[in-house]
Amino acid sequence: MVNILSLLSTVIIVPFVGMIFALMAKDDDETSRYNVFNVGIFTVIVNLVLIWRVFWIVNVSQPGLQLIEKFNWLETPNIDIIFGIDVFSLLLIGAVHLAFLIVMVGVRNSPFHPKSMMVFALMFLGSITGFFIAADIFSFYIFFEAMLLPLYMLIGKFGDIKKPQSLYRFFLYNLLGAVIMFVAVVMIFDFQSGMELSRVRALPMQTPVQYFIWGAVFVSFLFRIPVWPFHYWISVIGSGVKNPLVFLVVNLLPLTGVYGFVRFLPQTLPDGAAYYILALEIISVVTMLFIALIAFINKDFQYKMFAYLTVYYIMYLLGVLSRTELILFNIGFSFFSFLIIVAMLEVVSQYIHFQQENLDIGCEGLLCATPRLSFIYSFFILAAVGLPLSSLFMNNFLLLADLLAFNLRMGLVVVFSLILLAGTLLGTLYRLKDRSKFCADQTCAQDISTPVFAFGLFVVFVLLMSFIRPLWFVVGV
Repeated sequence: MVNILSLLSTVIIVPFVGMIFALMAKDDDETSRYNVFNVGIFTVIVNLVLIWRVFWIVNVSQPGLQLIEKFNWLETPNIDIIFGIDVFSLLLIGAVHLAFLIVMVGVRNSPFHPKSMMVFALMFLGSITGFFIAADIFSFYIFFEAMLLPLYMLIGKFGDIKKPQSLYRFFLYNLLGAVIMFVAVVMIFDFQSGMELSRVRALPMQTPVQYFIWGAVFVSFLFRIPVWPFHYWISVIGSGVKNPLVFLVVNLLPLTGVYGFVRFLPQTLPDGAAYYILALEIISVVTMLFIALIAFINKDFQYKMFAYLTVYYIMYLLGVLSRTELILFNIGFSFFSFLIIVAMLEVVSQYIHFQQENLDIGCEGLLCATPRLSFIYSFFILAAVGLPLSSLFMNNFLLLADLLAFNLRMGLVVVFSLILLAGTLLGTLYRLKDRSKFCADQTCAQDISTPVFAFGLFVVFVLLMSFIRPLWFVVGV
């Protein structure tokens, strides 16, 4: 080891330390159950403070990785572990942690077994944080695959998947992507001296071996993005999970695929590769339209949320394929609001579903009896459909303008898919606020508590400030 423990290493390690404390906690009574959740929430808050500190240290106007930490792991073969951060990956890490904080607060009173759920959730959080910080191909691959273990455990134990064979096929599906990625990593290590991701992106693409390497890397990333024909098992699992924490973890998987394209997409593409990129773009927009149409006619809110996530992930993938640095920067700010909105909508929708099941009442007009819940739910629905309530509005506006300028037909399909999604979410909001169908039984619905409402207002404040000034929490930026 050349370096001592530094700030980026600490950000990776903190969730694993929290996982150890969660393992040691007892969960045999009500107090111990809450202690386990408190450990998870405290761990996320500690890391958020560290991430805030990193924002203060980095130069947000400087491109490239900063705060480089290098550890010599092996001499023969020579393998160095390198960590680094830029504004894009730092925004993703902050958004993921805020989303985890939201869903942990949301499931704090859930009947699920808290100890196992919190242990695997923190394991996943540490792995995805390491994935975003990894600056060499070896640690990038390790964290890329390390996320799968807690993912499978959370789905299998808390996902409430009614068809176990779907989980087995999902496992084999991602295992195949892992094998393909491993082959590509080995070939890259043999092909060049050094393992830095920045050098991998600059590799020339001239020989058949390099075409095979890039093809294997891109296919392994596509295995995590719900793009046809790689979408089926992701959609089966992603739309069937009811637990908000597990739903978030499952639907963060496509984010890792999009981020993989950001880090690996070559700076210059040969003429032959341009046709494959065009084919991927065509397949992507068709998948967007297909999923948006299904969501428009589907009554299940979980599928609507899955469709919303999928369409936006594919839109961001199209933005990444444009290889424009300004667009990539805007996508980072969009992700910051996007993940927070999704986490809050999932928690609130599950609370509404819980009210319906326990009170045996319909959803029409339910929000009329719960003013605090109505405000929070309405705000996040309106933010989700693109109203100027968060940084999602401005940055998506710039992304859509770029897509329309690049290819008018493709851009119009993307816009139409987003309009369908907006109609789907607004239709759900209308039914929940339809006073004409409000009945006396719905008056017994319980509104959210004052502390939860205050937490929701805090999240509202964060989103509004992200629209006014994206890096409002860093003075002088």
